[in-house]
Amino acid sequence: MRTFLDRMRDLKNQEILQRSADEPLEALREKALDGQCPSNFAEAVKDKGNGLLEIIAEVKARAPGRVNVESLAPITVVREYAQGGAAAVSVLTDQSWFGGNLDTLSEVSENTELPLLHKEFIVSEYQLLEGRLRGASASLLLAYYFDQKELKEMMEHCHRWQLEPVVECSLEEELPRALEANPKILMINNRPIAAIPEEPSKTYQQGSVEVTLDWWDKYEEIREWKEQPGKILISASCIDEPYHVQRLMEIPCDACLVGNSAMTAEDRVSHLKSLRKGS
Repeated sequence: MRTFLDRMRDLKNQEILQRSADEPLEALREKALDGQCPSNFAEAVKDKGNGLLEIIAEVKARAPGRVNVESLAPITVVREYAQGGAAAVSVLTDQSWFGGNLDTLSEVSENTELPLLHKEFIVSEYQLLEGRLRGASASLLLAYYFDQKELKEMMEHCHRWQLEPVVECSLEEELPRALEANPKILMINNRPIAAIPEEPSKTYQQGSVEVTLDWWDKYEEIREWKEQPGKILISASCIDEPYHVQRLMEIPCDACLVGNSAMTAEDRVSHLKSLRKGS
């Protein structure tokens, strides 16, 4: 069965082909060599030992089956995120299903000093560079898209361009591949996006924060990985209220990525503050 991620991979390959006709990979590499060093994403989102969970707040206009905002105002959003105590910002740049684009990433970068995660369905070095040139500090790598060798190569591309690779798993069978690559940052997506069918609208919103907790309890390999110095664990999706944060604080989770609830909150500043405290 083809999945939503298969559909997005085809779309991203088409987009890369179109954009690289105007600006080839080598041109992006040349530009990146002259670019400024990005902010330290890992340092921002790691556990500070203060009893608080760091928040990565996401700029996302919509998702399959839901609309967060009718009109995205990224400058306003990111400023509210900063006031709410976000440690970093995730910017979703897919236009087709999520209402974002690379210009949004640039706009956010120009209006915040917080480190930025480029959230995209990344399948090639080309996209890594596109994000880097627009201010990203880190790039999301979905384990679903890569075999062992390819994942390590993509992580090496990230390091070459001073980007922090954030390796995401949304299915248990992806974990061995991700852990073998030994990333500094591992993200567990509580929503099983790698199992969502090609037409996602009716099934995309499933998931629970309990996924992160269940995997932590079930897999000794995750616990062994986390015991290494400097490893950062992030829980993403389905984190909507302080209780969810309280649950994540029961394990050594460094940060959580909050998207829909942050975007739709009537008072984003207060919402993020309450999430961060878990109360």
